[in-house]
Amino acid sequence: MKKIILLFTLFCGLAFQINAQDDVACLPDPSFADSAQVVSPLPLDPSTQMGGIADFPACIGEPYELVFSFRVGDSATINGFTFNLIKAEIATVGAVEGLPEGVNYFCNPPDCIFQDTTLGCIVLKGIPTENNTVGVNKLVIAAMVSADGLGTIEETIPGRIFTGEYNLTINEAGGCESTSTTDFLANNLTLANTPNPVIDHTLIELSSEVSGDFQFRVFDLAGQLMHNQKVTINNGYNAFNYDASNLGEGMYIYNISNELGAVSKKMIIGKR
Repeated sequence: MKKIILLFTLFCGLAFQINAQDDVACLPDPSFADSAQVVSPLPLDPSTQMGGIADFPACIGEPYELVFSFRVGDSATINGFTFNLIKAEIATVGAVEGLPEGVNYFCNPPDCIFQDTTLGCIVLKGIPTENNTVGVNKLVIAAMVSADGLGTIEETIPGRIFTGEYNLTINEAGGCESTSTTDFLANNLTLANTPNPVIDHTLIELSSEVSGDFQFRVFDLAGQLMHNQKVTINNGYNAFNYDASNLGEGMYIYNISNELGAVSKKMIIGKR
């Protein structure tokens, strides 16, 4: 399976994609703003070997991007007590332990201060130099959390709130198949609908090398959201029916998305 750089959430799961043509470091996908997921993926649980980022290595001499995506909520529970959040922030330099030499990090917003109920992201980006040692680096982010009645306290991720480990594997040059955060689903999920053109109903068919919860959305050509539903996808062949009877004649865009990206296709609604 193609290797990519992982997208994952810090406070309330949300995903972002990197677009090198934009002035900002990373851009949010607002479809995950209401997610109940806390961290995606979870830090590696040593007892179950679930979670972690072992499948997403960096390679010496090759471009690398690792995106941390998050939504700062309006409250947080620390040591069993719930506090109203004011903001979370990291230093603009030196806050990420375990960075490979040649890789730096950047934030959106640029000052790395994330107010409550806002979306943000951090991207680790660069080219690991030959001075790096092949092996595993443990990534830890040092953050400051401000809350009413609590003041400002230091937290790490992973740490007290998000236990576990994020182990970044560094491989020799040529040991990574992909360094793009935008092509993962396109390389690991195929999407089609039949029939197309559609009269009233169509079968959405997927062949996937990834599994989990996804969003299925339909948009008109003006970008207006016409349909949104959660779907669970398993490895292999998947299919579900979509009732398009409420859509007018014309062309629409539908997609399947999760924190790793999105795959989009065109759907034509014919005359009835």
